[in-house]
Amino acid sequence: MLNQSEKNPSLHSDPSDTEEIKQFIAMLEDALNNHDAEAYNRYFTNDISCGSPNGALLKGWEPLHAVHKNFLEGPLRNSTFRYTVHNAKQLTPNTAYAHVQLVRTNANAEVESDEVCLYVLIRKQEAWWVCAGHNTRVQPS
Repeated sequence: MLNQSEKNPSLHSDPSDTEEIKQFIAMLEDALNNHDAEAYNRYFTNDISCGSPNGALLKGWEPLHAVHKNFLEGPLRNSTFRYTVHNAKQLTPNTAYAHVQLVRTNANAEVESDEVCLYVLIRKQEAWWVCAGHNTRVQPS
């Protein structure tokens, strides 16, 4: 019988491989804090699939962009966003994932939303692109 370490592979990723991914996530955070849906969605693929914290599955750039634009120009226009990268791995030279925490605060610096997000990234045209994602609300304890 195999022991656990022999039957389950590990993803070994050079920590320097994740620096670009962290910079990419920081770019997304900047776009959110500028309330700029166009910049935020700029590096989402046309055929992105994204699960929302409300349980909706959005397929394609246009529907996702419409939701982000509505929120960033409407009810979230005074919000501040902070991403924390908890885990990022480059699986191949052109694929990666990032587990991030997204905390949104209001104008009074009160937490409005705390989410854990999983982003699947691909490298095309010499840039990282989000091709799939899922956000899950962290429930207060």
